Amino acid sequence: MASASAKVPSHLTIKVLYSDDDIIVIDKPCNLRSVPGHAADQDESDVNNNAHDDVEAAREKPQRLTAQEAWVNAIRSFALEHQNVSSTQTDQDGDNQSQAVDELIKNLSATPDANSIPRKCPTFERYCQRNRRRLLPSYPELDRFTTEEKVATQEPPTKRQKKSNNIPTQLRNIAQITFSLIQQRQRPLMNLPTPTDDEDSAIGQLRLLGFGDYAHNNHGPPESMDDVKRRISNESREDEKKKFKLYVVHRLDCQTSGIMIVARNPEAASILCQQWRERESVKKIYLAYVKRWPPYHEENITEGKIDLPLAASRTERIKWEVRPVDDGGKASLTMWKIHESSLDESKKEESTNDLRVESGLTLELQPMTGRTHQLRIHCAAVGSGIEGDSLYGDNPIEWMADKSRQGHNSDNNEMSVSTLRLHAHRLTFAHPKSGKQVTFESPKIW
Repeated sequence: MASASAKVPSHLTIKVLYSDDDIIVIDKPCNLRSVPGHAADQDESDVNNNAHDDVEAAREKPQRLTAQEAWVNAIRSFALEHQNVSSTQTDQDGDNQSQAVDELIKNLSATPDANSIPRKCPTFERYCQRNRRRLLPSYPELDRFTTEEKVATQEPPTKRQKKSNNIPTQLRNIAQITFSLIQQRQRPLMNLPTPTDDEDSAIGQLRLLGFGDYAHNNHGPPESMDDVKRRISNESREDEKKKFKLYVVHRLDCQTSGIMIVARNPEAASILCQQWRERESVKKIYLAYVKRWPPYHEENITEGKIDLPLAASRTERIKWEVRPVDDGGKASLTMWKIHESSLDESKKEESTNDLRVESGLTLELQPMTGRTHQLRIHCAAVGSGIEGDSLYGDNPIEWMADKSRQGHNSDNNEMSVSTLRLHAHRLTFAHPKSGKQVTFESPKIW
Protein backbone atom coordinates (compact mmCIF):
# COMPACT_ATOMS: atom_id res chain seq x y z
CA MET A 1 0.00 0.00 0.00
CA ALA A 2 1.61 3.26 -1.18
CA SER A 3 1.04 6.83 -0.05
CA ALA A 4 1.70 10.09 -1.88
CA SER A 5 4.76 12.31 -1.48
CA ALA A 6 5.87 13.97 1.72
CA LYS A 7 4.75 17.35 0.33
CA VAL A 8 1.11 16.36 0.85
CA PRO A 9 -0.43 16.74 4.34
CA SER A 10 -1.15 13.35 5.87
CA HIS A 11 -4.91 13.96 6.14
CA LEU A 12 -5.04 14.78 2.38
CA THR A 13 -2.88 11.89 1.18
CA ILE A 14 -4.30 9.11 -0.99
CA LYS A 15 -3.52 5.46 -0.30
CA VAL A 16 -2.98 3.03 -3.17
CA LEU A 17 -4.74 -0.19 -2.18
CA TYR A 18 -4.10 -2.16 -5.37
CA SER A 19 -2.56 -1.68 -8.81
CA ASP A 20 -1.80 -3.71 -11.92
CA ASP A 21 -1.32 -2.93 -15.62
CA ASP A 22 -5.02 -2.10 -16.05
CA ILE A 23 -6.36 -0.45 -12.88
CA ILE A 24 -5.36 1.42 -9.75
CA VAL A 25 -7.57 1.30 -6.63
CA ILE A 26 -7.11 4.17 -4.21
CA ASP A 27 -8.55 5.32 -0.89
CA LYS A 28 -9.27 9.03 -1.32
CA PRO A 29 -9.50 11.26 1.77
CA CYS A 30 -12.24 13.83 2.17
CA ASN A 31 -11.61 17.43 1.05
CA LEU A 32 -9.41 16.31 -1.84
CA ARG A 33 -10.52 16.74 -5.44
CA SER A 34 -10.66 13.63 -7.62
CA VAL A 35 -9.11 15.20 -10.74
CA PRO A 36 -7.02 18.28 -11.52
CA GLY A 37 -8.85 21.55 -12.00
CA HIS A 38 -8.41 25.27 -11.62
CA ALA A 39 -7.26 26.89 -8.41
CA ALA A 40 -9.29 29.81 -7.02
CA ASP A 41 -7.73 33.09 -8.05
CA GLN A 42 -9.12 34.97 -5.06
CA ASP A 43 -10.74 34.45 -1.70
CA GLU A 44 -14.44 35.16 -1.59
CA SER A 45 -13.89 37.86 1.02
CA ASP A 46 -11.52 39.71 -1.28
CA VAL A 47 -14.11 39.64 -4.04
CA ASN A 48 -16.81 41.08 -1.78
CA ASN A 49 -14.54 43.79 -0.37
CA ASN A 50 -13.31 44.93 -3.75
CA ALA A 51 -16.40 44.59 -5.94
CA HIS A 52 -15.83 47.91 -7.71
CA ASP A 53 -12.17 47.15 -8.39
CA ASP A 54 -13.16 43.74 -9.77
CA VAL A 55 -15.53 45.32 -12.29
CA GLU A 56 -12.81 47.66 -13.49
CA ALA A 57 -10.29 44.82 -13.63
CA ALA A 58 -12.71 42.69 -15.66
CA ARG A 59 -12.96 45.45 -18.26
CA GLU A 60 -9.18 45.61 -18.60
CA LYS A 61 -8.67 41.85 -18.54
CA PRO A 62 -7.53 40.37 -21.88
CA GLN A 63 -10.22 38.63 -23.85
CA ARG A 64 -10.19 34.87 -23.41
CA LEU A 65 -9.98 33.07 -26.74
CA THR A 66 -11.34 29.63 -27.45
CA ALA A 67 -8.80 26.85 -27.90
CA GLN A 68 -9.32 26.93 -31.68
CA GLU A 69 -9.01 30.73 -31.92
CA ALA A 70 -5.85 30.69 -29.81
CA TRP A 71 -4.40 27.84 -31.91
CA VAL A 72 -4.94 29.75 -35.17
CA ASN A 73 -3.56 33.00 -33.71
CA ALA A 74 -0.52 31.17 -32.37
CA ILE A 75 0.25 29.73 -35.81
CA ARG A 76 -0.22 33.08 -37.54
CA SER A 77 2.00 34.83 -35.00
CA PHE A 78 4.99 32.98 -36.47
CA ALA A 79 4.46 34.53 -39.91
CA LEU A 80 6.49 37.68 -39.14
CA GLU A 81 8.85 36.02 -36.69
CA HIS A 82 9.92 32.74 -38.27
CA GLN A 83 13.52 33.92 -38.57
CA ASN A 84 13.59 34.76 -34.86
CA VAL A 85 12.15 31.35 -34.02
CA SER A 86 15.24 29.57 -35.28
CA SER A 87 17.61 31.87 -33.40
CA THR A 88 15.78 31.90 -30.09
CA GLN A 89 13.93 28.62 -29.78
CA THR A 90 15.91 26.13 -31.85
CA ASP A 91 19.43 24.85 -31.46
CA GLN A 92 22.09 27.44 -32.23
CA ASP A 93 24.31 24.90 -33.98
CA GLY A 94 21.95 25.00 -36.94
CA ASP A 95 21.46 21.25 -37.22
CA ASN A 96 19.11 19.82 -39.82
CA GLN A 97 16.38 19.08 -37.31
CA SER A 98 16.28 22.69 -36.05
CA GLN A 99 16.26 24.06 -39.60
CA ALA A 100 13.49 21.65 -40.57
CA VAL A 101 11.41 22.79 -37.58
CA ASP A 102 11.96 26.40 -38.68
CA GLU A 103 10.82 25.63 -42.22
CA LEU A 104 7.77 23.70 -41.01
CA ILE A 105 6.69 26.58 -38.75
CA LYS A 106 7.22 29.11 -41.53
CA ASN A 107 5.08 27.18 -44.02
CA LEU A 108 2.39 26.37 -41.47
CA SER A 109 2.05 30.07 -40.65
CA ALA A 110 1.61 30.76 -44.38
CA THR A 111 -1.24 28.24 -44.69
CA PRO A 112 -4.32 30.18 -45.97
CA ASP A 113 -6.80 28.27 -43.80
CA ALA A 114 -5.06 27.77 -40.45
CA ASN A 115 -8.30 26.31 -39.05
CA SER A 116 -7.55 23.14 -41.01
CA ILE A 117 -4.37 22.49 -38.99
CA PRO A 118 -5.23 19.92 -36.27
CA ARG A 119 -4.88 20.74 -32.54
CA LYS A 120 -4.15 17.19 -31.36
CA CYS A 121 -0.58 15.95 -31.66
CA PRO A 122 -1.19 12.55 -33.36
CA THR A 123 -3.51 14.16 -35.93
CA PHE A 124 -1.05 17.02 -36.38
CA GLU A 125 1.71 14.50 -37.14
CA ARG A 126 -0.43 12.87 -39.84
CA TYR A 127 -1.32 16.29 -41.27
CA CYS A 128 2.40 17.13 -41.60
CA GLN A 129 3.05 13.77 -43.21
CA ARG A 130 0.24 14.23 -45.78
CA ASN A 131 1.39 17.78 -46.63
CA ARG A 132 5.15 17.16 -46.34
CA ARG A 133 5.94 18.33 -49.92
CA ARG A 134 4.37 21.73 -49.24
CA LEU A 135 5.49 22.10 -45.64
CA LEU A 136 9.03 20.65 -45.89
CA PRO A 137 10.11 20.99 -49.55
CA SER A 138 13.82 21.27 -48.63
CA TYR A 139 13.85 17.96 -46.75
CA PRO A 140 12.62 15.15 -49.03
CA GLU A 141 14.72 12.66 -47.06
CA LEU A 142 12.36 13.02 -44.08
CA ASP A 143 9.81 10.92 -45.96
CA ARG A 144 12.08 7.87 -45.97
CA PHE A 145 11.85 5.03 -43.50
CA THR A 146 14.98 3.63 -41.89
CA THR A 147 15.86 -0.03 -42.34
CA GLU A 148 14.63 -0.81 -38.83
CA GLU A 149 11.33 0.96 -39.51
CA LYS A 150 10.82 -0.98 -42.75
CA VAL A 151 11.23 -4.23 -40.85
CA ALA A 152 8.86 -3.04 -38.12
CA THR A 153 6.18 -2.02 -40.63
CA GLN A 154 6.21 -5.52 -42.13
CA GLU A 155 5.01 -6.96 -38.83
CA PRO A 156 1.22 -7.14 -38.32
CA PRO A 157 0.37 -3.81 -36.63
CA THR A 158 -2.01 -3.42 -33.74
CA LYS A 159 -5.11 -1.29 -34.17
CA ARG A 160 -3.44 1.74 -32.54
CA GLN A 161 -0.23 1.31 -34.58
CA LYS A 162 -1.80 1.22 -38.03
CA LYS A 163 -1.80 4.99 -38.52
CA SER A 164 1.36 5.88 -36.59
CA ASN A 165 3.51 3.30 -38.42
CA ASN A 166 3.00 5.22 -41.68
CA ILE A 167 5.03 8.21 -40.39
CA PRO A 168 8.85 8.04 -40.46
CA THR A 169 10.45 8.69 -37.07
CA GLN A 170 12.42 11.76 -38.19
CA LEU A 171 9.32 13.42 -39.59
CA ARG A 172 7.29 12.55 -36.47
CA ASN A 173 9.96 14.05 -34.20
CA ILE A 174 10.03 17.32 -36.13
CA ALA A 175 6.23 17.48 -36.08
CA GLN A 176 6.17 16.92 -32.30
CA ILE A 177 8.72 19.68 -31.66
CA THR A 178 6.77 22.07 -33.90
CA PHE A 179 3.52 21.16 -32.17
CA SER A 180 5.08 22.00 -28.80
CA LEU A 181 6.29 25.41 -30.02
CA ILE A 182 2.81 26.29 -31.30
CA GLN A 183 1.26 25.07 -28.07
CA GLN A 184 3.55 27.36 -26.07
CA ARG A 185 2.14 30.31 -28.00
CA GLN A 186 -1.43 29.03 -27.75
CA ARG A 187 -1.72 28.62 -23.95
CA PRO A 188 -1.22 32.29 -22.91
CA LEU A 189 -3.75 33.43 -25.53
CA MET A 190 -6.45 31.28 -23.89
CA ASN A 191 -5.97 33.18 -20.60
CA LEU A 192 -6.79 30.06 -18.56
CA PRO A 193 -7.20 30.14 -14.78
CA THR A 194 -4.29 28.92 -12.65
CA PRO A 195 -4.24 25.08 -12.60
CA THR A 196 -4.21 23.15 -9.34
CA ASP A 197 -0.97 21.57 -8.15
CA ASP A 198 -0.55 17.79 -8.36
CA GLU A 199 -0.81 17.60 -4.57
CA ASP A 200 -4.35 18.97 -4.73
CA SER A 201 -6.02 16.05 -6.54
CA ALA A 202 -6.08 12.25 -6.36
CA ILE A 203 -5.00 11.91 -10.01
CA GLY A 204 -2.21 14.43 -9.44
CA GLN A 205 -0.91 12.47 -6.46
CA LEU A 206 -0.87 9.29 -8.56
CA ARG A 207 1.27 11.20 -11.03
CA LEU A 208 3.63 12.19 -8.21
CA LEU A 209 3.87 8.53 -7.22
CA GLY A 210 4.97 7.63 -10.75
CA PHE A 211 1.86 5.75 -11.89
CA GLY A 212 1.58 7.83 -15.07
CA ASP A 213 0.26 11.14 -16.34
CA TYR A 214 -3.37 12.19 -16.60
CA ALA A 215 -4.52 11.04 -20.05
CA HIS A 216 -6.31 14.33 -20.80
CA ASN A 217 -3.90 16.60 -18.97
CA ASN A 218 -4.34 20.19 -20.14
CA HIS A 219 -3.01 21.59 -16.90
CA GLY A 220 0.42 22.95 -16.19
CA PRO A 221 2.97 24.43 -18.63
CA PRO A 222 3.53 22.80 -22.02
CA GLU A 223 6.84 21.11 -22.72
CA SER A 224 9.68 23.26 -23.99
CA MET A 225 11.38 22.24 -27.21
CA ASP A 226 14.38 20.96 -25.22
CA ASP A 227 12.02 18.85 -23.11
CA VAL A 228 10.41 17.43 -26.25
CA LYS A 229 13.78 16.63 -27.83
CA ARG A 230 14.97 14.98 -24.63
CA ARG A 231 11.81 12.90 -24.37
CA ILE A 232 11.97 11.89 -28.03
CA SER A 233 15.64 10.88 -27.85
CA ASN A 234 15.10 8.82 -24.69
CA GLU A 235 11.94 7.04 -25.78
CA SER A 236 12.07 3.81 -27.73
CA ARG A 237 9.00 1.99 -28.97
CA GLU A 238 9.36 -0.43 -26.10
CA ASP A 239 9.46 2.45 -23.58
CA GLU A 240 6.31 3.89 -25.13
CA LYS A 241 4.48 0.60 -24.64
CA LYS A 242 5.41 0.55 -20.97
CA LYS A 243 4.26 4.11 -20.32
CA PHE A 244 0.90 4.27 -18.57
CA LYS A 245 -1.74 6.97 -18.64
CA LEU A 246 -4.37 7.66 -15.99
CA TYR A 247 -7.98 7.49 -17.19
CA VAL A 248 -10.79 8.66 -14.93
CA VAL A 249 -13.59 6.08 -14.72
CA HIS A 250 -15.70 7.78 -12.04
CA ARG A 251 -15.31 10.59 -9.52
CA LEU A 252 -16.08 11.25 -5.90
CA ASP A 253 -17.16 14.68 -4.68
CA CYS A 254 -14.30 16.62 -3.13
CA GLN A 255 -15.85 16.22 0.36
CA THR A 256 -16.55 12.48 -0.06
CA SER A 257 -13.89 9.98 0.99
CA GLY A 258 -13.35 6.33 0.06
CA ILE A 259 -12.72 3.89 -2.78
CA MET A 260 -11.99 5.23 -6.26
CA ILE A 261 -10.88 3.37 -9.43
CA VAL A 262 -8.52 4.72 -12.09
CA ALA A 263 -7.81 2.95 -15.40
CA ARG A 264 -4.26 2.76 -16.80
CA ASN A 265 -4.93 2.21 -20.50
CA PRO A 266 -7.70 3.14 -22.94
CA GLU A 267 -8.97 -0.43 -23.31
CA ALA A 268 -9.50 -0.84 -19.55
CA ALA A 269 -11.04 2.64 -19.34
CA SER A 270 -13.55 1.80 -22.09
CA ILE A 271 -14.62 -1.46 -20.43
CA LEU A 272 -14.96 0.10 -16.99
CA CYS A 273 -16.85 3.15 -18.25
CA GLN A 274 -19.31 0.82 -19.97
CA GLN A 275 -19.81 -1.02 -16.68
CA TRP A 276 -20.50 2.26 -14.90
CA ARG A 277 -23.04 3.26 -17.57
CA GLU A 278 -24.88 -0.05 -17.55
CA ARG A 279 -24.58 -0.43 -13.73
CA GLU A 280 -25.23 -4.20 -13.84
CA SER A 281 -21.85 -5.49 -12.61
CA VAL A 282 -21.03 -2.47 -10.43
CA LYS A 283 -22.17 -2.35 -6.81
CA LYS A 284 -21.40 0.63 -4.59
CA ILE A 285 -21.91 0.80 -0.84
CA TYR A 286 -21.54 4.12 0.96
CA LEU A 287 -21.56 4.81 4.69
CA ALA A 288 -23.26 8.00 5.88
CA TYR A 289 -23.67 9.38 9.40
CA VAL A 290 -27.00 11.10 10.16
CA LYS A 291 -28.17 12.55 13.46
CA ARG A 292 -31.88 11.88 12.92
CA TRP A 293 -33.51 9.14 10.81
CA PRO A 294 -37.30 9.04 11.34
CA PRO A 295 -37.87 5.59 9.75
CA TYR A 296 -35.67 4.08 12.48
CA HIS A 297 -36.05 6.50 15.39
CA GLU A 298 -39.84 6.75 15.08
CA GLU A 299 -40.92 3.49 13.42
CA ASN A 300 -37.98 1.15 14.19
CA ILE A 301 -37.55 0.31 10.47
CA THR A 302 -34.01 -0.87 9.76
CA GLU A 303 -33.96 -0.87 5.95
CA GLY A 304 -35.87 0.50 2.97
CA LYS A 305 -35.58 2.51 -0.22
CA ILE A 306 -35.78 6.17 -1.23
CA ASP A 307 -37.42 6.71 -4.60
CA LEU A 308 -37.41 10.45 -5.27
CA PRO A 309 -36.73 11.91 -8.75
CA LEU A 310 -34.06 14.63 -8.92
CA ALA A 311 -33.24 17.53 -11.21
CA ALA A 312 -30.81 20.42 -11.32
CA SER A 313 -31.96 23.38 -9.26
CA ARG A 314 -33.50 26.24 -11.22
CA THR A 315 -32.24 28.84 -8.75
CA GLU A 316 -28.86 27.58 -7.45
CA ARG A 317 -26.24 26.56 -9.98
CA ILE A 318 -24.38 23.87 -8.01
CA LYS A 319 -27.40 22.26 -6.34
CA TRP A 320 -29.96 19.64 -7.32
CA GLU A 321 -33.44 19.19 -5.88
CA VAL A 322 -36.35 16.76 -5.63
CA ARG A 323 -38.72 17.33 -8.57
CA PRO A 324 -41.50 15.22 -10.13
CA VAL A 325 -40.72 13.35 -13.33
CA ASP A 326 -43.40 15.26 -15.21
CA ASP A 327 -41.58 18.48 -14.26
CA GLY A 328 -38.17 17.40 -15.50
CA GLY A 329 -37.06 15.16 -12.63
CA LYS A 330 -34.98 12.05 -13.37
CA ALA A 331 -35.69 8.72 -11.68
CA SER A 332 -33.40 8.30 -8.65
CA LEU A 333 -33.38 5.26 -6.36
CA THR A 334 -31.32 4.63 -3.22
CA MET A 335 -31.46 1.49 -1.06
CA TRP A 336 -30.63 1.99 2.63
CA LYS A 337 -30.22 0.03 5.82
CA ILE A 338 -28.91 0.69 9.31
CA HIS A 339 -25.24 -0.26 9.63
CA GLU A 340 -24.49 -3.06 12.09
CA SER A 341 -22.33 -0.82 14.28
CA SER A 342 -25.26 1.55 14.83
CA LEU A 343 -27.60 -1.29 15.79
CA ASP A 344 -25.04 -2.52 18.35
CA GLU A 345 -24.65 0.98 19.80
CA SER A 346 -28.42 1.37 20.01
CA LYS A 347 -28.74 -1.82 22.04
CA LYS A 348 -26.00 -0.64 24.41
CA GLU A 349 -27.78 2.67 24.94
CA GLU A 350 -31.04 0.91 25.77
CA SER A 351 -29.29 -1.36 28.27
CA THR A 352 -27.64 1.61 30.04
CA ASN A 353 -30.91 3.61 30.18
CA ASP A 354 -29.46 6.44 28.09
CA LEU A 355 -31.63 9.55 28.54
CA ARG A 356 -31.26 10.72 24.95
CA VAL A 357 -34.43 10.32 22.95
CA GLU A 358 -32.53 9.62 19.76
CA SER A 359 -28.89 9.37 18.75
CA GLY A 360 -27.04 9.59 15.47
CA LEU A 361 -26.44 6.47 13.43
CA THR A 362 -24.56 5.18 10.41
CA LEU A 363 -26.45 4.19 7.26
CA GLU A 364 -25.43 1.84 4.48
CA LEU A 365 -26.47 3.44 1.20
CA GLN A 366 -26.54 1.74 -2.19
CA PRO A 367 -27.28 4.10 -5.09
CA MET A 368 -29.13 2.28 -7.86
CA THR A 369 -28.90 5.36 -10.09
CA GLY A 370 -26.10 7.91 -10.35
CA ARG A 371 -27.56 11.39 -10.07
CA THR A 372 -25.52 14.35 -8.88
CA HIS A 373 -25.60 14.62 -5.05
CA GLN A 374 -28.18 11.81 -4.98
CA LEU A 375 -27.26 10.37 -1.59
CA ARG A 376 -26.97 13.77 0.05
CA ILE A 377 -30.36 14.95 -1.21
CA HIS A 378 -32.13 11.68 -0.43
CA CYS A 379 -30.82 11.66 3.14
CA ALA A 380 -31.85 15.29 3.62
CA ALA A 381 -35.33 14.57 2.25
CA VAL A 382 -35.94 11.67 4.68
CA GLY A 383 -34.05 12.79 7.80
CA SER A 384 -31.66 15.42 9.06
CA GLY A 385 -29.25 15.02 6.18
CA ILE A 386 -25.69 13.74 6.28
CA GLU A 387 -23.57 15.30 9.01
CA GLY A 388 -21.16 17.91 7.74
CA ASP A 389 -23.23 18.56 4.59
CA SER A 390 -23.47 22.33 4.37
CA LEU A 391 -25.34 22.16 1.04
CA TYR A 392 -28.27 19.94 2.01
CA GLY A 393 -27.88 18.77 5.61
CA ASP A 394 -27.31 20.12 9.10
CA ASN A 395 -24.83 22.88 9.87
CA PRO A 396 -21.44 21.18 10.46
CA ILE A 397 -20.37 23.87 12.95
CA GLU A 398 -23.40 23.25 15.14
CA TRP A 399 -22.71 19.52 15.00
CA MET A 400 -19.11 20.15 16.04
CA ALA A 401 -20.27 22.04 19.13
CA ASP A 402 -22.34 18.99 20.13
CA LYS A 403 -19.32 16.70 19.67
CA SER A 404 -17.11 19.04 21.72
CA ARG A 405 -19.52 18.87 24.63
CA GLN A 406 -19.22 15.08 24.45
CA GLY A 407 -15.49 15.33 25.21
CA HIS A 408 -13.84 14.65 21.84
CA ASN A 409 -10.23 15.80 21.55
CA SER A 410 -9.35 19.05 19.80
CA ASP A 411 -7.47 17.43 16.90
CA ASN A 412 -10.50 15.39 15.88
CA ASN A 413 -12.72 18.41 16.29
CA GLU A 414 -10.57 20.46 13.94
CA MET A 415 -10.77 17.75 11.28
CA SER A 416 -14.50 17.26 11.80
CA VAL A 417 -15.52 20.85 11.11
CA SER A 418 -14.94 20.42 7.36
CA THR A 419 -15.63 16.68 7.07
CA LEU A 420 -18.68 15.39 5.26
CA ARG A 421 -19.69 12.08 6.87
CA LEU A 422 -20.12 10.30 3.53
CA HIS A 423 -17.68 7.50 2.69
CA ALA A 424 -17.40 5.22 -0.36
CA HIS A 425 -17.01 2.06 1.74
CA ARG A 426 -17.19 -0.85 -0.70
CA LEU A 427 -16.96 -1.16 -4.47
CA THR A 428 -17.55 -4.29 -6.56
CA PHE A 429 -16.96 -4.48 -10.33
CA ALA A 430 -15.69 -6.83 -13.04
CA HIS A 431 -11.94 -6.59 -13.63
CA PRO A 432 -11.47 -5.25 -17.19
CA LYS A 433 -9.00 -7.99 -18.19
CA SER A 434 -10.12 -11.14 -16.34
CA GLY A 435 -13.82 -10.32 -16.17
CA LYS A 436 -13.94 -11.66 -12.60
CA GLN A 437 -15.86 -9.76 -9.94
CA VAL A 438 -13.52 -8.00 -7.51
CA THR A 439 -14.39 -6.12 -4.32
CA PHE A 440 -12.45 -3.44 -2.46
CA GLU A 441 -13.26 -1.95 0.92
CA SER A 442 -12.17 1.08 2.89
CA PRO A 443 -13.07 1.57 6.56
CA LYS A 444 -14.56 4.92 7.52
CA ILE A 445 -12.34 7.23 9.55
CA TRP A 446 -15.05 8.91 11.63
